[in-house]
Amino acid sequence: MNYLAHLYLSDADDHHRLGNLAGDWIKGRLEHHTLPDRVLDGARRHRFVDSVSDRHPATAVARSYLGPDRRRAAGIILDMVNDHFLVRHWDDYASTPLPRFLDNAYGSLERTRALWPAGGERMMERMIRDDWLSSYGDLEIISMALERIAMRMRRDPGLGDTLPLLRREYVALEEQFHRLMDDLRRELHPR
Repeated sequence: MNYLAHLYLSDADDHHRLGNLAGDWIKGRLEHHTLPDRVLDGARRHRFVDSVSDRHPATAVARSYLGPDRRRAAGIILDMVNDHFLVRHWDDYASTPLPRFLDNAYGSLERTRALWPAGGERMMERMIRDDWLSSYGDLEIISMALERIAMRMRRDPGLGDTLPLLRREYVALEEQFHRLMDDLRRELHPR
């Protein structure tokens, strides 16, 4: 799952949201960190969500739609595409309108700025400033974001030129997103 899904699957308090969003930058054993307990609880949630998502049957099926030439990039592509589907189907999953949810989530992150883990500060700053998450509803934005990620890599693992593939497999990927999200929601009982 990607940024919006992690925020959605988080508890509503500031520290838990930070930990769940920034879990990729909180490395190693959590008990060795001096972060507040709720940030660490959020990081645990992040790891749990990633673990369930990575081994979920819907993810395996979705990976197959991306083809063997995108095997190494499939995780990144699916993370971004799942956030796209979450934006598109937000009203099916949340009672709070997306703009209000994002205002609250961005506010939580701003209030915890002093705790942002090293490596994530610049990304979180840009995500808030440019409101990345609401733009994820546009599939072309997802494709452009994947291409920008590819440009930062030494060699593109298959992130470039994804738009035709995503359009072709859209309905099939969307179905797998719903299977995964429904199971995660049942597991975590979010708001």
